[in-house]
Amino acid sequence: MLPEDESTFSDRMRERAYRTWDAIVGHRFFGEIAADTVADAVFARYLCVEYGFVDTAAAALGYALAKAPGFAERRHLALGLFGLVTDQEQFFVRAFDAVGAEAWSHGARTPLAAPLHDLFLGVARDEDYEEILACLLGAEWMYLTWCTAAAKTPSSRKPIRDWVALHAGGPFADSVGWLRGEIDRRGPTLPPERQARMMRLFEQALAAEIPFHDEAYAAVGI
Repeated sequence: MLPEDESTFSDRMRERAYRTWDAIVGHRFFGEIAADTVADAVFARYLCVEYGFVDTAAAALGYALAKAPGFAERRHLALGLFGLVTDQEQFFVRAFDAVGAEAWSHGARTPLAAPLHDLFLGVARDEDYEEILACLLGAEWMYLTWCTAAAKTPSSRKPIRDWVALHAGGPFADSVGWLRGEIDRRGPTLPPERQARMMRLFEQALAAEIPFHDEAYAAVGI
């Protein structure tokens, strides 16, 4: 662990949430993705639950865009929102074709998934720009970490390879780097109570991801 005076604000966010970070990074779903042992039914259900979150993520990005401090930040967030509702949304369309159209018919906002939806929407509506970014970073940094590791052992199934590739580099990795940069610049300038609030929200986002990913197993009884 870096001394506090040498680590960045985002480093300290992750370090202070290390138990929750380790719990979600070690989630069964991601271990099975990396080992290519995840059941087809589990991955299909996961896609449905994750697709259901796309609208919530888009809303959160929209609030962040509106609350951003200037045009440069708004431009970056607008491009990210465009990518979410185009390239990422189209990934789901193709993946559902591959895993079976019946996956579309199941509701995605279940009791296990609801805490993540509620956290993101509540923070986006009621909090400031930096607090929204803290939630976004929790989710995106965790996915980048998982998928960068999983990309080293590509799946034999194309939808899974494509899902990993979507989150292992390219624009997604750039987004994580941008979020960290924004938080590292702006976080230290905020009052201590807001810094603490950002750190709590970062960990709350990680914690809500755990039941969110449990849903894929609960729904299929595995």
